[in-house]
Amino acid sequence: MHQHAPHDRHGCRRRRSRPRLEGLEGRELLSSHPLGPALPGRHFPAADVQQFVPILFPPGTPQPTASEIDRESLVNKAIGRYKVGPGRFSTQSITIHGYGKSSTSNLSLRNRFQFVIFEPTDPTKPVTGTMNFLGQNYLNNGTQMILDMEGPTGTEVDGLPTHLNWARDTASGGPFGGPGGALRAFNNFPSNYFTADGNLISPLQQGLPPTSVDNWNMGVGDATFKYVPDKHPLPGTLGSGTVILVFRGLINASGAQSTLDKNYN
Repeated sequence: MHQHAPHDRHGCRRRRSRPRLEGLEGRELLSSHPLGPALPGRHFPAADVQQFVPILFPPGTPQPTASEIDRESLVNKAIGRYKVGPGRFSTQSITIHGYGKSSTSNLSLRNRFQFVIFEPTDPTKPVTGTMNFLGQNYLNNGTQMILDMEGPTGTEVDGLPTHLNWARDTASGGPFGGPGGALRAFNNFPSNYFTADGNLISPLQQGLPPTSVDNWNMGVGDATFKYVPDKHPLPGTLGSGTVILVFRGLINASGAQSTLDKNYN
């Protein structure tokens, strides 16, 4: 006797089938940039960075070409977490610690970030902090872009600052490091690019001579923060939640610090 073929619930006979392996078609790796279309010979330029040109390159000093501005432009967008705690010193009211991964930039396909921000007890003093972007797709050890942040009080939402300015820190490493420390007037940086309350300003606007401008391998820009607080803050904190951040600006990197620089130069 033959075994009856299986039937479905409608009484129809089901076809027997055996599992088998199918070949996969070959495909090229994704080549599009996460922040825009791939451009041959250079990275995707960031928008709204022209405002930083007269600060990093004041009138009367050598001016960058349009293509150079595109090459130096930086944008980094990320989402992460933040926690609020007490200030570390008597001059600080709170400390904000943020961290995250899988942020994206036109200088690094993948990177992680970590920052700390201090809100001053004196509102006439600037908000200060440090941001560290750690690149994950470079063949360099210590690929860190460290940015010193300052900004005037007054942008706070629920007590947390939403807009700060930044200058590249000389402790940056790998493709973001450089020889700027050997240049004249380097010890004036970045103090001569910030006002007392934390706004960006060029050295010449402060009455300093052109020789005070030391912009080789330096950078300036701004950062915006949007905080989405947790309904129930993490235990032991003064607040916690999700942070959405955007950094933009110019970094006058040498273009000879990384094997990937050939894609940007």
